[in-house]
Amino acid sequence: MAETQDGEIMIGSFYFWKWADNDLSGKPADVYASLMRGQLHPALQPFDARPLLRALQKLATKGRKHGEEWDLVTHPALSPHDARFVFVTCPAYYWSKAPGHKFFRRIDPLVSGYDEQRGIILPGFPPKLNCFIHGQFYYERSYDISEEDLPVMLRQIRPKEKHAFGILKNRCGQYVQCFAKGRRFVVEWRETQDDNKFDHWKAQDRDRLSKLDGPYHPNIAPGRDPDLLRYSDALRIFREFMRGKPRPAHYHWLNINDLLK
Repeated sequence: MAETQDGEIMIGSFYFWKWADNDLSGKPADVYASLMRGQLHPALQPFDARPLLRALQKLATKGRKHGEEWDLVTHPALSPHDARFVFVTCPAYYWSKAPGHKFFRRIDPLVSGYDEQRGIILPGFPPKLNCFIHGQFYYERSYDISEEDLPVMLRQIRPKEKHAFGILKNRCGQYVQCFAKGRRFVVEWRETQDDNKFDHWKAQDRDRLSKLDGPYHPNIAPGRDPDLLRYSDALRIFREFMRGKPRPAHYHWLNINDLLK
C-alpha cells in the first residue's frame, strides 16, 4: 500500500474511457492530451457509462467503509448514457496491480482505464491495438506499435540482462512472448477464450526436432535444442501475431498448458 512519509495513503487519478471499434491507433498519452483539450480522440467513442459507474460505485462504497477517499465524475456530468470518460480519484495503490475485477470486461470489453500519474493503461484493461512490454526496462510499455517497430523491440532484448524478455499483447488479452537465450530465442504464444481458459504453446524448430536421436526432452544441448529459434524466426512469429494470423504452421507448436498449472 503506497503511503506518503506522513503515513497518509496516496491518492491517484484515473480515467476510464471506451475504445472505438476501429483500427486507429490510440496511444494513451495522445488520448489523454486530447481529452484535456476538450476533444474526443478518434480512437475513442462515447459510451453508456452507467454500468461502469455502478461497478465503480460498489468499489467506492466498500472503500469508504474503510476510510478511503473515492470520488467519481462523469463527463459530460448530465449525460452518463453518452459519456466521453469517467474520472476517478481513489487510493493510488488500488490500481497498481490487476485488481482482479473481471466484471469490468464483462461490462464492456472495449472499456479501458488510464493512470494519469504513471501514464499507462491500468493492469487488466485493454490497449487500443496492442502493447509491447519490455522486461529488462522495468516492464516499460510501448503502445500501439507497428510492424516496423518490431525489429527494434526484439533487438533490444539482451540475453545477459535481467528479465531478458518481451511480450506483445493485443486488446483481447492474447499474446506472444520471447525470452533471449544466448543468440537464440524461446518463443511462446497464448490463445485465450471468453471463459478465461487458455492454450499456451511453445514454438519449436521442425528441422531440429526431426533430427533428434531420441524423444524430445527439455534438457537438450543448445546446438540441437528445437526450443531455441533464430531472431528471424522470433520476428516472423511476432509479425504474424500482430497481423491477427494463426500460429505459423512452419513451426511445431508444443502445448505446455500442464507446465503452467
